Amino acid sequence: MDNIQSMTAQELRSAITGGRVLEVTTTTGCVVGCSYCPQDKFAERQRAISDVKHLSLQDFKRCLARVPATVDISFSGYSEPWLNPACTEMVEHAYACGHGIRIFTTLVGMNGRDLRRLRALQFRGFLVHVFDDGTHMDSGLVRRNYVDLMRQLVDAGISSLLFIVMGEVHPELLDIIPDEALVRSRPPRSRPGSGELRMVEARQPILGALRCPDERQYRNVLLPNGDVTFCCMDFERRHVLGNLLRDRHKDLFEGAAFCKITSRMNGADGFLLCRSCEFAEPTRSECSSLRAVDPN
Repeated sequence: MDNIQSMTAQELRSAITGGRVLEVTTTTGCVVGCSYCPQDKFAERQRAISDVKHLSLQDFKRCLARVPATVDISFSGYSEPWLNPACTEMVEHAYACGHGIRIFTTLVGMNGRDLRRLRALQFRGFLVHVFDDGTHMDSGLVRRNYVDLMRQLVDAGISSLLFIVMGEVHPELLDIIPDEALVRSRPPRSRPGSGELRMVEARQPILGALRCPDERQYRNVLLPNGDVTFCCMDFERRHVLGNLLRDRHKDLFEGAAFCKITSRMNGADGFLLCRSCEFAEPTRSECSSLRAVDPN
């Protein structure tokens, strides 16, 4: 573990954000059971649109062929990536095509063979969401095979490997995960007067022009049926930019959906998910410079 350096939360954020990214949601539905994840809302909306549960390897390759190599591919999305048995092969294919690779996983669904194959690759970031003590995640998934896999991962020599936990680390993992590679985040909390768990308190919607400091409008999410949603916060498919089984990647940023979003970010009226997003920042309309551009 000598190659893992201590990181602050801000340094971690810098390591996993920025640049052009296509996040991949490999499956509809997730068994991990994070209480703060709106997984049920995503699954309900997605199943109403498409009966495709798993992104097939063939469709992934078709979609990726439309994406420039300058765009990083992040295996994360709205559900645990390795719940799709083809995930490791997708990672290898994207890597072979010259894309930067980012991983965000709980390891659920991954096995020792997957890990041995992943060790042969280089990653822009490899972030593991660590199981907590059962407060907000299904600790029943932390079985012997899982604990053994976590040990193997820690010893794998992956230079970009980091861990993050929301709350307290599961007791079976405490002695495995090195402190210098672990970022601790506050556990979720309930909104006042509500049983709904959230990572942060609800905010008042932003009026007028706004900006996303992380440029999440260029961190879009590929869904199992080829649809691409606006960003990693759009669990309910409120802004769908297109479908990579038929559209080119550049078309996503030249179409009516993206142009409407950027217009509203610049202050135009109409529904915009960003207005209630924790990451958005208000700007003065006259200083706003957002526009629909070719991100490639």
